[in-house]
Amino acid sequence: MPSISQRGSRNNSFSSETTVSSLAEASAVSPFGLPTDPESLYGTTLTSAHTVITTVPYYLSDRLFSYAAPGADGALDAAAHLWRTYLRPNAQGNVPHLTRFDIRSGASNAILGYLSGLTSSSVVPVLVPGAALTYMRPVLAERKNSPVPVAFNVSALDYDFETSSLVSNYVEPLNAARYLGYSVFTPLSKNEAQSIAILTHALANIEPALNLYDGPSYLKQSGKIEGILTGEKLSQLYQKLFAEVSSWSKIESSKRPAAALASLSKLTGSKLRSFEYAGHDSPSTVFVIHGSVESELLLHTVERFAEKDVQIGAVAVRVPLPFNVDEFASSFPSSTRRIVVIGQVQNASSSSLKKDVAASLFWKLGPSAPAVAEFVYEPSFIWSSDSLESIIASYEVLPKSTSTTKGDYIFWTADNGRFAEVASKIAYSFSLKDDNKLSYRAKFDNINGAGVLQAQLRTNSPVATDIDAADIVFVEGFKLLQAFDVVSTAKEGSTLIIASSDPIEDLDKVVEALPTTFKHSVSAKDLKIVVIDLAAVGEQEGLGARTGPIACQAIFYRIAQPELADQLTRYLWEGAASETELLASVIAEVISKVEEVGIKEIPVNKEWASLPTEEEEEVILPPRPLETSFEPNLRESAIVAPPTISSKLELSKKLVFKESYGFTNSLRPDLPVRNFVVKVKENRRLTPDDYSRNIFHIEFDVSGTGLTYDIGEALGIHGRNDPALVEEFIQWYGLNGEDLIEVPSRDDPNTLETRTIFQSLVENIDLFGKPPKRFYEALAPFALDSTEKAKLEKLASPEGAPLLKAFQEDEFYSFADILELFPSAKPTASDLVQIVSPLKRREYSIASSQKMHPNEVHLLIVVVDWIDKRGRQRFGQCSHYLSELSVGSELVVSVKPSVMKLPPLSTQPIVMAGLGTGLAPFKAFVEEKIWQKQQGMEIGEVYLYLGARHRKEEYLYGELWEAYMDAGIVTHVGAAFSRDQPHKIYIQDRIRENMKELTSAIADKNGSFYLCGPTWPVPDITACLQDIIESDAARRGVKVDADHEIEEMKESGRYILEVY
Repeated sequence: MPSISQRGSRNNSFSSETTVSSLAEASAVSPFGLPTDPESLYGTTLTSAHTVITTVPYYLSDRLFSYAAPGADGALDAAAHLWRTYLRPNAQGNVPHLTRFDIRSGASNAILGYLSGLTSSSVVPVLVPGAALTYMRPVLAERKNSPVPVAFNVSALDYDFETSSLVSNYVEPLNAARYLGYSVFTPLSKNEAQSIAILTHALANIEPALNLYDGPSYLKQSGKIEGILTGEKLSQLYQKLFAEVSSWSKIESSKRPAAALASLSKLTGSKLRSFEYAGHDSPSTVFVIHGSVESELLLHTVERFAEKDVQIGAVAVRVPLPFNVDEFASSFPSSTRRIVVIGQVQNASSSSLKKDVAASLFWKLGPSAPAVAEFVYEPSFIWSSDSLESIIASYEVLPKSTSTTKGDYIFWTADNGRFAEVASKIAYSFSLKDDNKLSYRAKFDNINGAGVLQAQLRTNSPVATDIDAADIVFVEGFKLLQAFDVVSTAKEGSTLIIASSDPIEDLDKVVEALPTTFKHSVSAKDLKIVVIDLAAVGEQEGLGARTGPIACQAIFYRIAQPELADQLTRYLWEGAASETELLASVIAEVISKVEEVGIKEIPVNKEWASLPTEEEEEVILPPRPLETSFEPNLRESAIVAPPTISSKLELSKKLVFKESYGFTNSLRPDLPVRNFVVKVKENRRLTPDDYSRNIFHIEFDVSGTGLTYDIGEALGIHGRNDPALVEEFIQWYGLNGEDLIEVPSRDDPNTLETRTIFQSLVENIDLFGKPPKRFYEALAPFALDSTEKAKLEKLASPEGAPLLKAFQEDEFYSFADILELFPSAKPTASDLVQIVSPLKRREYSIASSQKMHPNEVHLLIVVVDWIDKRGRQRFGQCSHYLSELSVGSELVVSVKPSVMKLPPLSTQPIVMAGLGTGLAPFKAFVEEKIWQKQQGMEIGEVYLYLGARHRKEEYLYGELWEAYMDAGIVTHVGAAFSRDQPHKIYIQDRIRENMKELTSAIADKNGSFYLCGPTWPVPDITACLQDIIESDAARRGVKVDADHEIEEMKESGRYILEVY
């Protein structure tokens, strides 16, 4: 990781089990490795912010303490460990000692013990993850009255168990610092990371101080950092700051950080303040934020919009503690009418930052203070340009983005494959050009896709945050398309490169095998798909397995930078660096071969957008990886045992001798989500008994379960099959329902789950569900009759598609029906539980607010039923199951997040359109509005539009809506009962009756529009919204692109569709 002007050789990867020297080697996550000498870090350098921060304690102290970090034990002290191993001296000419501790209670005892043995006072630097401060707090609290000279360099790194990912958690370290009375600095960009660390070290001479900065990004993002000081200059700056420490000590403690920043600014020529303002000269709204990555992004974004005369500004907090009331109150222009705090929270509804801001404004400005609003986010929130603009757009109307910046690339590979370093090598090649703004960030996901590495390369972005959409997306193989929504990471009209190690003999078959949902997305985004057939390229003599990665790099450059066509061989050879034994002629041969036989383009058919989706494909894939670790997945060859029939005696042994057998009792261990057992409190049919549709309201008692939910979320019901029908099947099939069966867990094949066959068929297997095509394929080998076998094989083939469609859409055959139709195909119970699909949880929008019903959750459901060709009444499995539950029945449920959220401000109007049971979330919305009003909050207009067939039978919750109107909560109810009059009236007709009022609510008051229910009214409802937008534009005398404005409302969360 040398300076820009003096580049050395490349190296390779780092993990907890590698040698110290390998820390300096380049890897899939670090294109430049760690520098073997801190002196190589100066001026403008390609490195990580944390590495630059580490130079400060290393140069200024003879003893460093560090603590094990989530993600990789040595993540925080890797650079110091490497420098010490190479005997690199500090500013005093000594090689510092480095001691690492594990995180546990009393974690700071060793530091205090070391300090007590010193004969002279000197600052002790500590490299520590934010999560550790909670464990250190009790011991440090004992020294609150006798401050210790400790400089805490705190990476906000933490592990979030809710999302199973590494995150930046500022809440815990700030809570600890607030309790202990410590001062906290936070760098607002990577370029000031080193100077803030020096300042923290200086202040620690008179009081403990924290340098608190981003966790994963500052640790693992490599990019250009400017203004880095050499060891000599760093030491000189520190000595000058130290000379002013005595003057700081005479100042009130709450003012010391500001005085320290003033000293640093004077010495360096910078203008660092406790609160950094950027944006419009006369803003109406100012956003306030704390955190390294989010601050840099917000300051840049508001500057960009200010140039377009959008009246917004931002204040980034460089000193969160102690919060300087006077300085904050004067940090923003007097034109400000509203302050929006963007605050991080953890298990809380409001942030400490908002409390500090509100208190400051109250004490300094009193009644004339701007109004204070808040947007809260969890540590797992992903910061990107789009996510931030969505937040801003919730409070201010933003102009259409016209950015044409290019140079963003995303790479998806197996974390241990031969293509894992393709992105890293490309990043290194780009670094050879001085005219880019390079940043590189790679993330390991050890959970999804059996271990995945996603690398993001930005070459022209002033702020290095997550990429929203890339110009090129590279994917290793086709399997990853089934694990991640890679298309969502691509820009419209961009290129998707798929590198296939498997031979591609028939491109049509490859296209046929692509997931339908993938085809939908590709067609919608008008992507170009380029496949690299690496099997056709083969392995070049002398290169072996390196042929494929070189071929992939060549095709990438052909697409990303076609102007390099004549220089491609030299570019790849120079980028190889440490692999300089490669001959340019060999690389040229690979390029020639891949261009001759290795490139295959898949034509994207516009008809893909209308392809029907099979049920098994209707899975929402994650668009981003979970960063679960800083290291690849550990892989061991696990032998997965098939399901087996077990005896009751064997089960009894396991129950009695649990520890010996590693046996535990669990609630639904087959389900990967957190589950709760709730009881039915009320189950009431809302439609008349003689009406054709059974719509019912059901309430569950959640007392003592720990179940919590937010407004707009959904309740997952883990339904059961009808026990009577299961018993009937067991008798016909010839099974013993009391036999025990051991089934490998779907989440962990090494864990066996034991249950009876009856229990398995009732709770786990979708016996009466619709079989997908793969079931027929799996069942065919069990058929003893040749005719039946041939028919099953046909059903699983392309030729059998018409027959399969008839089975699924005309006959509605279930798994049990198919087993009856093909009696010679009789898998054993062990095989049956393997080939029949599992029961899926069904999700229903929650129809209650937990603030109004703290111990209840309500649902509104319609029973799905029909008569099949054999005259049997058929039901939707879960809706029928719920309708039959009696009061007191227990069932298993879970909570699923939803996009149906209220606007951030209680005063923003909401317009809700619900058809049938689509009214469920709106009952919750209105209850939340009631609660807001009870708390003394001002609420905006609430418009409700509902659609059904008949008022007499389907005016769902009608008495509630009318009562809420009388109470002044609901502004207007527009009910459309389509069949109560000769001419049909639909929900869109009722909406058009209030166009003037709705234009004011949506356009003037930044209101939000919601639609919940079936998909068919979406075009008509959207047309109403377009008319509202065009009406507003006409009123203002401007022209707008209504379609674009609709998309902008969707992106900002102001037009939300939950349709099915």
